[in-house]
Amino acid sequence: MTRTFSNTRYPRQRPIATPNLANGVYIRLDPEYEHILEKIEQWFADREEVVLVDHGTSDKTGEDGFILIEWNEFEVDPVFLGILDNDDQVIDYTMYSRELEEV
Repeated sequence: MTRTFSNTRYPRQRPIATPNLANGVYIRLDPEYEHILEKIEQWFADREEVVLVDHGTSDKTGEDGFILIEWNEFEVDPVFLGILDNDDQVIDYTMYSRELEEV
């Protein structure tokens, strides 16, 4: 069983810019996901471009947890995607991009 969310430090990489785009990841997890959420918040606390959009449980069945996280004007960190690929606690994930609204 691989548990990469147990790492205390996150290896920081230089992000690739994607002007005017938010690139996000919807992560599907076990409903007991709070420790993963805490780790993500810790890892990205000093990263202004990374935004925790939402988290909770699925509306239909309530059997899965989810975390929605975005990188504003940068690509999703490939190290983070590797963690998602290799951690047994992650049921599934999907990536998306959307245009940022002008303020």
